[in-house]
Amino acid sequence: MINPIWREISKETDIQYEGCMSVSSIRGKVKRYKDIELTDYNEKGEKIIKQLHGFFSRLVQHECDHFDGIVFLEKVKEKNGFATIDNVNKYNLRFE
Repeated sequence: MINPIWREISKETDIQYEGCMSVSSIRGKVKRYKDIELTDYNEKGEKIIKQLHGFFSRLVQHECDHFDGIVFLEKVKEKNGFATIDNVNKYNLRFE
């Protein structure tokens, strides 16, 4: 992704446990848009516009947060919204 910009194309959101290599042992419940439109550029400078849904929508929002200096921990709203990776796997805490 070169100079990515995204916008929601639906107001529908979901909350899922999310993780990051920056904080590899912790997961947190993060609310994200389910459907987005991504505009970015390829290595030739050509503009690319695509719609993303579900996991790929979440992934792009997460990575674009990094460009803005935000890690997922800042997006966790609930006090009990954190879990260790071991507990996420042990109790299958994948989706809400």
